[in-house]
Amino acid sequence: MSGKHNSRRSWAGLALLSPGMLFLAATVFIPVTLLLLASLNSPAGFSYNAFSRLVHTPIYAQVLGHSVFLAAIAASVSVIAAFPVAVAITRASSGWQQLLWMGVLLTFWTSFLVKTIAWIVILGRSGLLNSTLISLGITNEPFELLYTSFSVIVGLVHVLLPLAVLTMLPVLQSMDKRLVPASATLGARPAVSFFVVYLPLCAPGVTAAWLSTFVSALGFFITPALLGSPRQTMIAQLIIQQVQEMMDWGLAAALSVVTLIVTLVIYWIYDRLVGLSSLAGEQMRSNNTNPSELGAWIRALKHGTYWKLGQWTNRLFALIPIRRNTGQDVRSGVRILSIIVLAVMILPVVLLIPESFTTSAFIDWPPRGFTLHWYQDLYNSPVWTGAFVRSLWVGTLAAVLASVIGIPAAFAFAQHRVPFRSLMLGLLLAPLILPRIIVALGLFYVLSRLGLVGSSIALAIGHAALALPYVVITVTATLKSYDRRLDAAASILGARTSTRLRMVTLPIIMPGVVSAFIFAFVTSFDDLTLSLFVSGGLFTTLPKQMWDDALLKVSPSLAAVSVLLFAGVLFLMAATYLVRNRLAKRRFA
Repeated sequence: MSGKHNSRRSWAGLALLSPGMLFLAATVFIPVTLLLLASLNSPAGFSYNAFSRLVHTPIYAQVLGHSVFLAAIAASVSVIAAFPVAVAITRASSGWQQLLWMGVLLTFWTSFLVKTIAWIVILGRSGLLNSTLISLGITNEPFELLYTSFSVIVGLVHVLLPLAVLTMLPVLQSMDKRLVPASATLGARPAVSFFVVYLPLCAPGVTAAWLSTFVSALGFFITPALLGSPRQTMIAQLIIQQVQEMMDWGLAAALSVVTLIVTLVIYWIYDRLVGLSSLAGEQMRSNNTNPSELGAWIRALKHGTYWKLGQWTNRLFALIPIRRNTGQDVRSGVRILSIIVLAVMILPVVLLIPESFTTSAFIDWPPRGFTLHWYQDLYNSPVWTGAFVRSLWVGTLAAVLASVIGIPAAFAFAQHRVPFRSLMLGLLLAPLILPRIIVALGLFYVLSRLGLVGSSIALAIGHAALALPYVVITVTATLKSYDRRLDAAASILGARTSTRLRMVTLPIIMPGVVSAFIFAFVTSFDDLTLSLFVSGGLFTTLPKQMWDDALLKVSPSLAAVSVLLFAGVLFLMAATYLVRNRLAKRRFA
């Protein structure tokens, strides 16, 4: 009986997964495969010419190396800054936890373009930072802060930090919080407890956060294009240039192949050291069974390093004449640090508010005068209003489609036995794991041959593929806390599967479903990578229109659009909070 039951659960899991797998095969796997094969095509037929050009042109290797360098630095800084925020969320009281969550989601849902434009206001020659330094007498001439590697890294960190927090949180929340107090009971000083006990337990989440932010940064083009100079060109910019300006699909595909190989090599190294299962929030796999000499040496070095860091930190703290060994002080310090980090993430966007009312035709600091002219121009412009309506329509359709396909897949992983579970999960998360530029370019490659470029429905389908992993992750996390005994009780009372789902399961998990829908909608509404290829002209989306304007001139009208988008995010968060609370009250009524 047990074997038959497990077999039924496996088949049920595969049935729930099949729509998502078929959908991703049509929108991601097949298009990306065709794109990669295009690197071997030429007008004369099969050819290695594109790769030969890559090898014999040093600039491509330089751009790839610089892209990896910038992505690695930005990912490292993002993870370091995100760690205290994630720790504060896991250890805060309910009220503080909600406040910190709101700060993380606010920065995560704020548009990439809005964040990037905000740093132009701050780092420009007549921006906030240079104006402040000159007014304080620190310098007589403005520093060249914009269009440098520094400005690109700052912009990338601003975009990646909330992703790092969301990636490491599942691992930190699943940790046994009694282990650190237990180590203190056994005589371990605070720093030793942190480095020897707490930090190794956090390692899967921290490394998963670094990997996800690194891969995301490697496929970015918005930030380096607006905040950097030609010296900061990244690989995604070269790929876009080959498609849009040179119409060279072969070279663009070859660059995509190289980028994908670099990504897969890094994933392979990560899997050997940590295990890809940690990307789903699971603990780091154990390699204690028959370890190799190299593996044993690496573990010994790691544990010895943790121990030495703990001892050195304790000695350093012993030289500081402050009160120590109080857990409340540590929690308060982490909370204050997390608030500072989130404030630094939110403040640049807030600075766009006064800029949107300036009477000047250019963005500078401080803003001059007060006018509603830029908002009136947006309201009266059919281009801007049309782009907004189209983004709204495409985002809603993409969110509905991603939810319809992703929720059954989440049930499969949370409540059923899935054969080759890790492989299936990795395939379902492929749009999140692969550099987005490759996924978008592959889909554009297919749509251009089908004559569907400019179609809002085709764009919504592509956005649904990009949003699907967020739906699966969010609903799966919600289902993990769902009490399956409620289903058993409903079955005993005679409820059928459809009745249980409609009357018991969905009402209870509805807050998670709402959150998943919002994640999917924001992913679509904020996307520029796919919209850059598929939309345009009369079919442009709001991010694409903002991008086109930003390439010409960063004007106060862009600040006005950014402020409206930021206000929209605040409204969306407030609405989500009220809906979740109302659903929770109805559930416990």
